[in-house]
Amino acid sequence: MEWLYSLFASGVPVGALVFGWSLALIVSLFVLIRGADMFVVGAKQMGSSLGMSKFAIGVIIVGFGTSFPELAASIAAVVDGATEIVLANAVGSNITNILLVVGLAATLGGRIIIKRDLIKTELPIFFIATTHFLAVIFDGKIDRIEALLLLGTFCAYLWYLFVEAREVDDITLTTDGRRPRLDAKSVVFIVFGLVAVLIGAKFTVDMVVNIASILAVPVGLISITAIALGTSLPELFVSLQAVKKGEGELAIGNIFGSNAFNILLVVGIPGVMMPLVAGDVVMQLGVPILLAASAIFFVNGLAKQVMRWEGMMLLLFFAFFLIKLTAFI
Repeated sequence: MEWLYSLFASGVPVGALVFGWSLALIVSLFVLIRGADMFVVGAKQMGSSLGMSKFAIGVIIVGFGTSFPELAASIAAVVDGATEIVLANAVGSNITNILLVVGLAATLGGRIIIKRDLIKTELPIFFIATTHFLAVIFDGKIDRIEALLLLGTFCAYLWYLFVEAREVDDITLTTDGRRPRLDAKSVVFIVFGLVAVLIGAKFTVDMVVNIASILAVPVGLISITAIALGTSLPELFVSLQAVKKGEGELAIGNIFGSNAFNILLVVGIPGVMMPLVAGDVVMQLGVPILLAASAIFFVNGLAKQVMRWEGMMLLLFFAFFLIKLTAFI
């Protein structure tokens, strides 16, 4: 990235620098998200060919796939030594998932009724994961032991889903009763998807660091907005598509699972690699907003519905969050 910085910095006005890096950030996020989409498509077909059940494919591949951009960006940040990005990304993504994604889903789709008994599945995991994360980030940092504990909670989450929560778990078969074969297209999707995710994540982190440096603003400020919003697009697309098809319950369930993945896996893996530090933006604004948003979402889960007016209120809360972020500029 030194050659790119030198190219931009050789007498170019600050405005042009910011515009160029912002454009590169948008392109990087696009590559990151499209790469994750390709990976999910290929991995779902591979899962079927290996005899994985629909349940396993849904939880592991789709759930992991929608959180893959956050994980890739966080690992790239740790490799570059910008650990502040990790926690800002996780906190910002979960806030965006609840306030923006759920808010839009309910506002555009109307009242969302949840038929499943969430108190037996998603709600306990969501509550435990969020409480655990808020407890370890309380002092503004996450060391390797705390990261291992987050990963331990994630493993318990998987065990709970596969051993305790499932009742019927059918394996996807073809019309002749056989498992589908893994085709070359799926392998290409997996390989190119992974490459695109890695490249997109690397350039995303580089652009955020460059923009924060040239504007003299905290890296966490850009991470909790731009990266968090960009990496939350898969959840947004999945939820809006579900609402469009009249499957609002799927849209809400997607957010419960994605948020648990974000604060357990997306923080846990980078935290094992290197201790993480939370910036002022995360501690002073991000954590309180996450706590409030999670409490509201938990109540929605207990009520087993999200009304249209509640969706509008969530969007207003998200606007309030963005406005408060301007205080850190």
